[in-house]
Amino acid sequence: MATEPYALTQEMGAVWIQPEGPNTKPYYLGCVDGGDVAETFKTIEYGYCRQPDGSWKTISRSSGAPEKITTSIDKILFPDKDRLDDLANCPVVLHFLGRAAGRADLFGNFDRAVSIYPADIVKRTDKNLVHHLDANTSMATLDVEAAPPATRTGKMVARRQTTAELLALNDVSFCNAGRCAGPNGAQQRPGKDGFVACDSAVGPATANLLATDDGGDNWAAAAADPFTDAGLNVQSSTCFYIDRNTIRWLVALQAPAGGQGRIAYSDDLGATWTRVSIGGAAAGHGAVDSGALFSLDMYHIWLASAGGYIYFSEDGGVTWTAQESGSLTVNDYYAVWFADEKYGMAVGETDVVAFTSDGGENWEAGTATGSGANLQCVTWSQGFWWTGDASGNLYYSSDDGASWTENTRFTGTGTGDVADIQFWNALLGYMVHNVGGAGEIFQTIDGGYTWKELDLPANSGLNAVEIADMNTIYAVGEANGGTGVILKVTWG
Repeated sequence: MATEPYALTQEMGAVWIQPEGPNTKPYYLGCVDGGDVAETFKTIEYGYCRQPDGSWKTISRSSGAPEKITTSIDKILFPDKDRLDDLANCPVVLHFLGRAAGRADLFGNFDRAVSIYPADIVKRTDKNLVHHLDANTSMATLDVEAAPPATRTGKMVARRQTTAELLALNDVSFCNAGRCAGPNGAQQRPGKDGFVACDSAVGPATANLLATDDGGDNWAAAAADPFTDAGLNVQSSTCFYIDRNTIRWLVALQAPAGGQGRIAYSDDLGATWTRVSIGGAAAGHGAVDSGALFSLDMYHIWLASAGGYIYFSEDGGVTWTAQESGSLTVNDYYAVWFADEKYGMAVGETDVVAFTSDGGENWEAGTATGSGANLQCVTWSQGFWWTGDASGNLYYSSDDGASWTENTRFTGTGTGDVADIQFWNALLGYMVHNVGGAGEIFQTIDGGYTWKELDLPANSGLNAVEIADMNTIYAVGEANGGTGVILKVTWG
């Protein structure tokens, strides 16, 4: 029989610190107390108009910027200097972790986490230092101010969603913004409207898309297939707003062996599609893996292509030009990602890395990770580039791909393949790892230094992950039990 969970209490909490910032070692702080974490999400201003009867009517409402996060740490003073005594100059990461059971000094042992970065110690107060009679414990209070928002997460639960699609699912995209529908409307949460790119059956069939407008409670095939090319998969997807209310779906066809590459876009949730060709007279271009398409907005879209090409569109995917035309490699690019409008990276077959600092006008060869394997994904998070390969290795670079460091702090490292990585912010991220014919999802809350495996339903391998919001992610993969796999992973 199910029982009601116990409430978390102060004694079930733990404070951890990363003094050197994200993607560095976290340290447990014993014998300290964490203060309240206060975060003002926004400030509200109202406009008023006096009515003829002398009363006031509210005529406008506007939201202002959030305010800084405030908290504190109280620590006991011992004779020896401790880790908190030299932290007045540089920002740190602070974690307040609550657990239902188990040891406090295991970083992954949390059921609720509140993490803040960059956090600055702005004031220190030493207390109970001297008294002529009392023998109270000497203490220090460190006042902390941090940039919003705080990262709040907890025990993630994965559920398989229902679909009638029989084939493998390659990529997943969600683009609806988290905003209110009008001044009095209900919030439209991210993760509500999305679509999935599917495989194509061998023969005359064309690949279709699955779509949802209710967060995945119902998935159905889009009204029309994006391509007319039989036997080729919809390999990669992205989406973006093209006006106030319209989201454009953009998908890339699997690179054909003997024809031009294809891109398709829809502005009516898949009811109709416009198809465009890429590559000019070149044949065999197009997407190889789920990370092939990336968009910042409708004016900044890139396609990592087969044959060592990288394409760019500044008009919502209507036209494409080759920024890189096989001069660095003739091998396939698998994935591309941009940190902003200037800095981007593409990775691909046989450990190929390419980097740009001018929006792709010029691409240069980066340093190989050293594994020699195909690099299947790439992403960026607050100063670190991340990539994973077909041999199950995970790497990061803090110098734009000039050098790489391997991260081996996850179960199964060096086996299977790392299929996808995404970060929500500097601290929170998710990684897809396939090993032994099944897919795994790992979560990090410390910027990638440690990775915690999530419990998943049975599956036969995962191909892509999408972060819809801080605590809602989707993953798609190979068919299992007769249908393609869609997982929705949420906090609680």
